[in-house]
Amino acid sequence: MSVMPWARHGRAKGKTHGTKTVPCLPAQKWGQVQDRELHPRDVGLRKMTQRNVWIGVCRTLVVLLALVSLSPGRAARAQARPGQVSASDPLEVPLDHFRNLEYDAARKELEAWLGQHPTDLRALNYLATVVLQQEMFRRELLESQVYGPRGEAFGSAKVPLPAGLQQELFGILGKTETLADLRLKQNPRDEEALYWGGVVHVTRALFHLTLSKEHLAALGEAKAARKLHAQLLSLNPNYVDALLVLGTYDYVVGSLPWYLKVLASLVGHRGDRVRGLAEIKRVTEEGHWAREDAKSFLVVIYFREKSYPEALAILEDLARSYPRNFLIPQEMARAYKAQGNWRAAAEAYDAILAKYAARAAGYSEIPRAKILYLCGQAQAQLGESAEALRRYEEAGKFQENDIYVFRAELAAAGLCLQRDRRADALRKYERVARGVPNTDEGKAAHQILKQLQASY
Repeated sequence: MSVMPWARHGRAKGKTHGTKTVPCLPAQKWGQVQDRELHPRDVGLRKMTQRNVWIGVCRTLVVLLALVSLSPGRAARAQARPGQVSASDPLEVPLDHFRNLEYDAARKELEAWLGQHPTDLRALNYLATVVLQQEMFRRELLESQVYGPRGEAFGSAKVPLPAGLQQELFGILGKTETLADLRLKQNPRDEEALYWGGVVHVTRALFHLTLSKEHLAALGEAKAARKLHAQLLSLNPNYVDALLVLGTYDYVVGSLPWYLKVLASLVGHRGDRVRGLAEIKRVTEEGHWAREDAKSFLVVIYFREKSYPEALAILEDLARSYPRNFLIPQEMARAYKAQGNWRAAAEAYDAILAKYAARAAGYSEIPRAKILYLCGQAQAQLGESAEALRRYEEAGKFQENDIYVFRAELAAAGLCLQRDRRADALRKYERVARGVPNTDEGKAAHQILKQLQASY
């Protein structure tokens, strides 16, 4: 789950084709918050208070905890041995729906189970995750690219929540936390209560990070999750699932730039990148509930470290396990693009579109305009401009409530200019400039129209 280059500000430069100068867009990431790395020479050490250091240390921590929660294995399956699902797991059916993005079916099954087992901490946590992720799915926040250092998830604008969503979600989490606290009062060594109580905080952190945009609240929840799971491991060092949160912390803090690492150590935050990675890998091998979570987190790490073959190996395994989840092949295409393998990326996008055309289970709700646009971009990178234009123009036929429709129209307009289809290009530029005038796409189209008018 990457955001494609489009114009942002400034004068568009031109590219020469024959005797004509065709306006093109400067390479700039559309829709991304400009967020360069913090450095003492920029802000001065006097501003690096404990609060500022904590934010610098833990923003990435919360992001990566959130990414674990985005994975198809967020509520990981209980396994009798590696690679096999326990036949006795009563929640396997709703979890299968959940991992394959079938949220309504997952919710129905979980609510039926909780009707008979209302104090099941695991099922309550899964239900809360379904409620949250269904809204994140609707907002296209289940793709890892939006959580990068300049990702769209960090935009400051708040989008209104559906009526009752926060109340419902926090009601489920509050009930779960109360039940866990009651059990811990009765038995402070209750391992299940410690583990699932910690997961409550991870889910709240994800809500605050992605939907309510309250980053300090998210950081506080991440700290609470780490505290409970550290307590669990002190009681039972073999409770491997709890290593995922602690391993995440170790990896993130251990991967900080040296100056933030030094400042973090002054306020009590220390990590070890190698140890953290080893802890996460151990969960993939020995974990019970969090095995799939750990696999998905390794994908995030491998992307970060540019270990794309390793990321693809895990994604291929996840694709076999969850064949109705179309987000997984999108992530695979992203890995191919990162490797510069545009042919494999184009084929991956084509395969998604083919499954939609064949009415394959789980593929009826794919974002077609987006997939067509990304497929067209991959084909353009391969020099297959005719096929790229066909994909762009197909995406341009959709309703005008999707930014990818306008991105496709903008890209198609540029190709039309290259092919001396000036009238078609003008019509497409005008559509974008008129349809989304306050976006980067709309501003770029308007700028190019002015250049075209001045040059003819």
